[in-house]
Amino acid sequence: MILTRIQDTALHCEDKIAIQIKGEDGYHQYTYKQVLKGVASVARALLEKGIDRGDRVAILSENRPEWIIAYLAVVSSGAVIVPLDAQLMEKEVSLLLENSGAKAVFVSAACRQKLPRNRLPLVISFDSGSGLLFSDLQSVHPDALLPPRASGSDLAALLYTSGTTGDPKGVMLSQSNLASNLGSVLKLNLFDQQENFLCILPMHHTYSSMACILLPLALGATVTILNSLKGPEILSCIHETGVSVLVGVPQLFAGLRRAIFDEIQKKPVLVRLTVKLMLVFNSLLRKTVGINVGKLFFRAVHARFGKKFKIAASGGARLEPDVYTDMTDLGFTVIEGYGLTETSPLCTFNPLTKQKAGSIGIPVPDVEIKISNPDEHGQGEITVRGPNVMLGYYKKPCETAEVLQDGWFYTGDLGYQDQEGYLFITGRSKEMIVLSTGKKIFPEELEKLYKRIPAIKEICLIQGKRGLEAAVVPDFDYLRRMNLSNSRETIAFEIEDLSKDLPPYQHITGLKIFKDPLPVTRLGKLRRSKVQELYAKGGERAAKVVQDVDRSLLDDPVTKKLLECLEHFSAKKNIVPDDNLELDLGLDSLNRVELVVSMERSFGINLPDSFGSEVFTVKDTVLKLKEIFAGGLMVAGERVRISWSDILSQDPSAELRDSLPLETGYLRNTALFLLKQVLTILFKIYGRLSTEGLENLPSRGPCIIAPNHLSFADAPAVIASLPWKIVSQTYFLGATEYFGGPIASRIARLIHVIPLDMDTRLHSAMQMSAYVLRQGKVLCIFPEGSRSRDGSIKEFKKGIGIIAKELKISLLPVAITGTYEMLPPDRNIPLPSKIRISFGTLLRPEKLDYDEIVKTLYEAVVAMLKENSKKV
Repeated sequence: MILTRIQDTALHCEDKIAIQIKGEDGYHQYTYKQVLKGVASVARALLEKGIDRGDRVAILSENRPEWIIAYLAVVSSGAVIVPLDAQLMEKEVSLLLENSGAKAVFVSAACRQKLPRNRLPLVISFDSGSGLLFSDLQSVHPDALLPPRASGSDLAALLYTSGTTGDPKGVMLSQSNLASNLGSVLKLNLFDQQENFLCILPMHHTYSSMACILLPLALGATVTILNSLKGPEILSCIHETGVSVLVGVPQLFAGLRRAIFDEIQKKPVLVRLTVKLMLVFNSLLRKTVGINVGKLFFRAVHARFGKKFKIAASGGARLEPDVYTDMTDLGFTVIEGYGLTETSPLCTFNPLTKQKAGSIGIPVPDVEIKISNPDEHGQGEITVRGPNVMLGYYKKPCETAEVLQDGWFYTGDLGYQDQEGYLFITGRSKEMIVLSTGKKIFPEELEKLYKRIPAIKEICLIQGKRGLEAAVVPDFDYLRRMNLSNSRETIAFEIEDLSKDLPPYQHITGLKIFKDPLPVTRLGKLRRSKVQELYAKGGERAAKVVQDVDRSLLDDPVTKKLLECLEHFSAKKNIVPDDNLELDLGLDSLNRVELVVSMERSFGINLPDSFGSEVFTVKDTVLKLKEIFAGGLMVAGERVRISWSDILSQDPSAELRDSLPLETGYLRNTALFLLKQVLTILFKIYGRLSTEGLENLPSRGPCIIAPNHLSFADAPAVIASLPWKIVSQTYFLGATEYFGGPIASRIARLIHVIPLDMDTRLHSAMQMSAYVLRQGKVLCIFPEGSRSRDGSIKEFKKGIGIIAKELKISLLPVAITGTYEMLPPDRNIPLPSKIRISFGTLLRPEKLDYDEIVKTLYEAVVAMLKENSKKV
């Protein structure tokens, strides 16, 4: 019986605090004597209300001491506990109550409205109100707990797994299942009665009920309940109550780790280097001699967790190796177990004496594990056998037969065992993606790789029409810090860069950006079927509810005038302050330039060049404008629609014009001429450079040269291929990150590079380009915006079409091959290669619109690249 150990323990520590919960007026505490008395009283009262052995009794409530007492009372009475997720909707609650045949339900005031209105079972309310009150059940005064009313094989709990809507799958756990698993955990000797377990996970999960109810109370330890997942509140509670064990999921510990290392990154370089050395030193000590000096090295970090904090217990999903490694290197003790609802739950544990990052450990006592049908790499389905394995799925004999075979439970998790018996999970068999080519992909492994990209907060890989596709939630805080306003372009570029070393079938072929968090279970696991539905809808979401604080913002005159400007740039109606300029309103980086200029005219002010990259939402934009108006400047002007003709007709700032003198002196011309000759010789010998179509070059500017962009060798190769007469009047657009330093800027002036930040100062880049062309110069623009990461040509940006159209400037398509092989993205030293540069015929933009110009230019370059490939 489950309660035998708990009752014996309670009788030896009656006055000790068993359960406490943080409320608005402090902590409410229950001693073991009070808990035992409450369990006995409620169990007796249930019998008096007609709840007999084997009857189902549900709980629908947030975490609270009454939840624990009700749970233990039901099990004590021989009835079957049916814990329900407090976040279920009314329809789901009704379905599960009906499916389980519950005769009674314990409910909190916060969840009462979710109960079905008709055919209600006996309702017992945890809070004051109408009907039967929990406090009334506790008023019974029995002498002791009821004698055991159930055998070990009797059903004790019926637990519904996530995703049960419409087709409930109830896991049946017996008294012996739970008792045996509790015994296995106790045999690990990890904890004692001095512990204080912090419970922040919902108790309806077997992981939480085992780790935060059965285990602590069997030990005689204390359970502290906190109904908050906010980091500061968790740390405050740990401090106030002396928590020693934090029971959480990987998502929680990943967040704590991120917060710690974000603070470290804010420190000076010398401090960061010292911290890195201390982390390495502590890691070596712990692995070689078992000494942990992390608490000494990182006293400030550990002080935030309190003096009694000992263990971070992770479960519910796999803990990422880097999270485990960083936390242990900081001096924390992190333990990880693996299990499922069907196994009561714990199956394996990563032993403290010899832990392996990334492993789920070895089997716990009394549990057997084997890999079923392993492939040539030893990978197969993880199967479990032991007294902890469930009785089956309620009313589902076929589903039960699928997973229970010859005494073994087939988990659906794929993995392997190393030579020392440690288990490693590689994915879920049901989540495995099989592409049309027959290639198999385990999405969790790839998602872990792509999450290294700092601009990605969440990612879920799915099977799409074109292959592997990704639903991504950006890390907008990171993008804001980096002044990166175009989240999709930034993330697509980083994904392309990261995947260059992966086999082609693992490349992401489709990408959709989502603003809201992806759907997950209460334990943080991705609900892939839900993500697939969202992806198919293209991120379609329900209309936002405008909060009161937003209503006041909508009435502000600044907001009203801004919304008038936005009407020209977005087709969305009923714009609200929370709308994201890119994801909700569809503004790309060029639209932002137009919007900024429109606001300048409409408000009668000058905005900084970086304004468009500093705001992400309508609310951001309003607040930023109000900062500018804080000095007393009145909002003036009328609604104005700004065209690109207006924008490009304006000269760039004097500072920018002075940074690139268009009239060069004798010395600079000589230096450029010598550089041109050196580059020509190098590319002729080292790159075997050949050119064709030079006769298509105009004798003088203005003109735009538009090559494809393969590598950093492209611009030098263009200089080497052009005749001196053209080189002397040709200018290049370059990124500030490469040409913005004191030395690099001097080189930029010499070789006619205009260093600009295309993300934060696109406005200036467009105006500077137009200015150079109006001076009769030749401008070389790489229309892809960035170099290729895999050697293939990318989509051309619309900006080049805008400039050509508005200034009526001819475009010269240029095809480059060979530079990618010479200097690919992962190399700093060039390799010998064969480079070919072809100059096409001039394109006249007058009769085409922006998109047609870009399309025509792209097709011309692609056609020349195909011709070049035939000649190689």
